[in-house]
Amino acid sequence: MGDLSEAVAALERLAESVRQLIDVTVTVAAPPATLAAATESVERVVAELRRFVPSPPPPRYQRPAPNTDPNDCFPYDLVIGRRSPLAPPIHFTWEAPKAIGRVRFGTPYEGPPGCVHGAALAGAFDQVFNVANVMQGVAGPTAKLEVLYRRPTPLFEELRFEGWQERVAGRRIHAVGRLLAGDRVTAEAKGLFVHLPPEDVLHMLAKR
Repeated sequence: MGDLSEAVAALERLAESVRQLIDVTVTVAAPPATLAAATESVERVVAELRRFVPSPPPPRYQRPAPNTDPNDCFPYDLVIGRRSPLAPPIHFTWEAPKAIGRVRFGTPYEGPPGCVHGAALAGAFDQVFNVANVMQGVAGPTAKLEVLYRRPTPLFEELRFEGWQERVAGRRIHAVGRLLAGDRVTAEAKGLFVHLPPEDVLHMLAKR
């Protein structure tokens, strides 16, 4: 267990370092020689780590158990994954019946000047609803997602996503949510999901 904990901590630290590299990459204005040297260093690190990529790769998802921390269910997710350098990541808490996600988006997620890209917000809402569905024990893939952008969402400020199930009708799961910057609602969303039993989801993952 100790070795596993150390490995997880090391992966999360690596992901955070790559996040910082991404942030620097989209803002840097260094001389060409400095950029060339940095590129060679990164290429060496990639080549070294690639030797340790197993086949098949590690599981992308974990089946939630009672009282599961939602942040542990999707370790490599591009929105929530603490082991994914593409994720901000959003930190979730479960405040039944709502999934609450808190995050500060940085420069890599910029759309309009000083504001978060709408695609990043749409992806975040999708995962907010997914977490809410998983924690309610009735989840499945996204069939439809609608986002209403009410006003620009600022970068570098703490944001709060809220998502919850509005109703379940047969296999159809209807979810609604909103995004707040302080006390201002900057976006609202609703989603339609199709319920799949956990065994079907695990079967899909096993076929990867």
